[in-house]
Amino acid sequence: MRHTLWLWQWKDLLSHWKMYFHSGQKLTRRAALQLLQKTVDAARFSANGPGNSPLASKRNSEMIWKTIARHNVHWADCLALMNVQWAVLSPDQRHFIQEGFTCSGSGHHLPCLMADVWHPATDLSSVYARLLVSETIVQFAIVVYAAVRERPHLGDVLPVTPQVLMRCYFLGGSQPEVALQCCRVMALSSTKDISRIEREALAFEYIMLHAKKGQWSVALSVLNSSREIRPSAKRLFRFYTFQASQWLRAIASVVPMEPHIVAEAITYAPHWSYALRTFERWGSAEAICALLARPDCIAAMGWEASLRLCAEARVNNYSLIRSILTTVPSYHPQLMQLHATAIRPAGEVMYSGTLTRRAYKFVQSGCWAEAIGLLCGCCYYDVALPLALYAPSGFALPHSLLKYEEAVHRIKLSTIVSADASFEEQLAVALHGDGTRLKNLHANNRLRSLILAQSLLSPNAAGKAMDGAEEEKCEVQCFTFQSEKISRLVCRSAGIKAQRYFMQVIPRVLRRHHFGVEEIPASELYTSERYMTFRSSNEIVSEREACNMLCAMMVEHLRASGKLTGQVFLREIAHCLASGKVRLAAADCHALPLAVLRAATYFHRMDAVVTTRIALSTPSQHLMTHPEALERSMNALVLTGRWQRAISLLQRTNRPYPESFAVVAYAAPRSLAIKALNMLWKDHAKSQWVLLLQDLIQGYIRLAQEELIHCSSRINSHVDEGKILWRRRVLGACCALLQSSDSMQYVVRAANISSFCSLDVHEHGLQRLLPLLSWNQALTAITDLKERGEVVEEHWALLVCTKPSISLDVARKIISWFPYSFLLNSVFLHQYALVHGDLVTSIKAMARYHALVITEYRRCSTYLRPFLVFLKNALRQFDDEAWKKASVWSLVRRLFNQVVEDPKFVHWGRQGRKSIPFSLREDGPLAALFIVGFLYHRLSRALQMPIPAAIMSRLLRSAALSTNDSQCALYFFKSLKQPNDVERSLLVFALRDCDDAMTVLLNTGRFIGPRPDQVLLWSDPGLGSEKWLEAIKLLSQSPPSQERLERLCANWTKEESLRTLKLLQRTHGNSAEVRPYVELVESLQQQKIKSE
Repeated sequence: MRHTLWLWQWKDLLSHWKMYFHSGQKLTRRAALQLLQKTVDAARFSANGPGNSPLASKRNSEMIWKTIARHNVHWADCLALMNVQWAVLSPDQRHFIQEGFTCSGSGHHLPCLMADVWHPATDLSSVYARLLVSETIVQFAIVVYAAVRERPHLGDVLPVTPQVLMRCYFLGGSQPEVALQCCRVMALSSTKDISRIEREALAFEYIMLHAKKGQWSVALSVLNSSREIRPSAKRLFRFYTFQASQWLRAIASVVPMEPHIVAEAITYAPHWSYALRTFERWGSAEAICALLARPDCIAAMGWEASLRLCAEARVNNYSLIRSILTTVPSYHPQLMQLHATAIRPAGEVMYSGTLTRRAYKFVQSGCWAEAIGLLCGCCYYDVALPLALYAPSGFALPHSLLKYEEAVHRIKLSTIVSADASFEEQLAVALHGDGTRLKNLHANNRLRSLILAQSLLSPNAAGKAMDGAEEEKCEVQCFTFQSEKISRLVCRSAGIKAQRYFMQVIPRVLRRHHFGVEEIPASELYTSERYMTFRSSNEIVSEREACNMLCAMMVEHLRASGKLTGQVFLREIAHCLASGKVRLAAADCHALPLAVLRAATYFHRMDAVVTTRIALSTPSQHLMTHPEALERSMNALVLTGRWQRAISLLQRTNRPYPESFAVVAYAAPRSLAIKALNMLWKDHAKSQWVLLLQDLIQGYIRLAQEELIHCSSRINSHVDEGKILWRRRVLGACCALLQSSDSMQYVVRAANISSFCSLDVHEHGLQRLLPLLSWNQALTAITDLKERGEVVEEHWALLVCTKPSISLDVARKIISWFPYSFLLNSVFLHQYALVHGDLVTSIKAMARYHALVITEYRRCSTYLRPFLVFLKNALRQFDDEAWKKASVWSLVRRLFNQVVEDPKFVHWGRQGRKSIPFSLREDGPLAALFIVGFLYHRLSRALQMPIPAAIMSRLLRSAALSTNDSQCALYFFKSLKQPNDVERSLLVFALRDCDDAMTVLLNTGRFIGPRPDQVLLWSDPGLGSEKWLEAIKLLSQSPPSQERLERLCANWTKEESLRTLKLLQRTHGNSAEVRPYVELVESLQQQKIKSE
């Protein structure tokens, strides 16, 4: 009895595993844990009971582990099952598992390993074990060929696991030709349970074998034909192949090449010797910088030759020079002189705060020679001179430092300065003498700032005009001097912005030396006062540059008052315009909108509708010259559905910035989005963002998962705003581009998000999600944004307010966020009218809404879809009695004219006069209802929105039963995709008084398609005017009565039968549905012939 119970438990467990293995049902983690625990308990029970464990069976064990691998159950959840499985494995199989773990280095491949241990045979487990422990590709090849020779039944092909194949690729890096020979006699034993990531890794490693062998063309052909490798990896490999072969084209070229192309060829040359050959062929300053950026070239040439090249090209990149100077021996006696000479060009462009920070770090770490060399290279002799006492003995000081020291001693003895004094002498005079006596100053910003600062405080400057003093003060920059007094004099003479930036860059402990304080002072209030002074003065903005100054003053004013938001900023702009403070010439009228867009960088994001209006009203030639305004326009155009305009701007932009211009992929059709991304990738081949979007648009999520995992690990360790924003962008792009719910689940799991909310995605991802959410979920999403202080777009609120079942109070709350939106006010009036049963107000609100869409929103489809919802609500909410009582025909007729004035819909006027002529011509009982129904049907088809059959059926019933308008009934019947017999009966009833009812019905395919019996009935000439009654009776029977049809055809003549057969042939062809009726007519005709 106990043995029977044990067998029954195992049978039940195996049936559950088979269900998840064969069906497409998702195995959740909770279900997996429960099933694993039951399996482990049953296996332990069987180990102590009679018989063998079912896990010892290849069929059962392989099926269980393959199910685990297929559903991506985490390996840590399977450790208990592995323990009971381990007990029934053979020593060779255990050895295979051990070696597999050693090779992979992680447990992620545990389910695949446990499944592979049974396949293809146990005797291959020892072969796999020896292959996995091979240390060279030669040893690997020996084992492979020996295994193939010993097993002739394999057909000279050794089935291997993915781990074994990956081991071959890994060992074959040094000898790719041997690895490729091994690949010819190996094949994967099974590809069903290998994940996409593993397949991609295997395919890419195989391609790299051909690349390492030098067979680039073969590698590219294999790459192009591989389906396992994601598009971004293919593009990067092609780009790498192109770059690695640039040096060959450079050497072979006989036409002089552009310096930047030569620099790229040197940078990406596979070997330093190739880079040197390219440099020897086409030498230039850019080529020298590219050559010195390669550590292998510096090591090959030596530091002396590298420094000579630096001096020849006057390299001013400090990091590049520093990498060469680190290779100079630390015991070289001319070390400081070498540093000073090499750094001299870089010192001319180095920011003074950065120099101060670098020198301070050298001093703190005791690198006296490096500190003196850096300071002398940047002409900071007064700062370097006190450090000479700490210079290592036996090292020569820089010549320029010695000249400065000599000049200082000479100034102390004599105040006479020659007209052709050197820079060292002029600096000594400025620091230790009378700097006002200096003439013909050398071109040095530090010396010039010192002289200007001294002149501002001199008695001779008292009579100088205030404006000129301010200009000179702006020219003074912050610098470091050995003297605390002089440092404070120069730094305090600089502009406010220059002081604040310098204070942020230098070390904190040096702030008191330069400014007398250690903390950064708060922002001055004079900027806010400047704006208030401007508002109260008679000053008028009349030039383009003044628009930027006005927006800058306004931003500072709002920031000081704590009200810096897009809405308040636009309100201030409106105040200035209304008060006449801005008066631009007609040719400069675009300057203020562009300045507004540039100022939007200071707050989160401006309303997309306003930005779109600016972008559409500004000439593109002006928009293209302002990158900040162009980037914000692109984002707003995509948000509001103007992707065609966005793509045209993208095509006209030179080297567009990928982070901003790639947004066109969110709204454009897939083919155009791929073309746009390819266009961006050509200019920015290394852009991670473009590669990620290219993968997502084709359904590949691995790159997105890697980015999200990296972001999640950084965010968990510490709060990083940059990483949080990057995660929002990646998640938003996934929401906007992915089409698979399973892929989206994997992405969310990789992001390590417990609860998904609107703050986890950017605006484009949220816009894709909002139509999919219920009204309460959508309300929560936009409420979170509102509480966070982020922008809630007007069309998002419009979308939420038009969702089904939303209450009037909720709609009122959302619309209250937009007190100046006439569009949303019309939405609220329509919703209010629906709740209170006021048809007239509902139609007025619809007409007002559509008029606003035409005049203010340029007939954008984003705003036409809610209008479609309004039409549907009116058709559903109000019955025929309400339409009869309300006098709305004139309103609806005016709305119809308003719609057909759109160039895209102008042909609807002709179709309307053909389909519903009586309703458009004069006011009838339900004429307004039919016009609204016509507009709803045509607009739904134009916007590719689904049309509920219930609405069209209701319109057909109203036209058939309440009016005599047969044309209207026919139109709404044709609007039904699959009409039923009741609706066919309504059409027959509507056409009861039409003389050409037979012609109309037989030419209506949706009427007679499923009912060939109606062809028999309407072709009978003997029924007369009662045909419509017989047709309705026949339609009430499904299938039609055979006896009724026989009585119908019994009295037909031969000509009538032939005519009916021709009609059946014309309307139904030779379909299976018509054959019984053809046979019926033919059999009755034959019976009649026999009886005669």
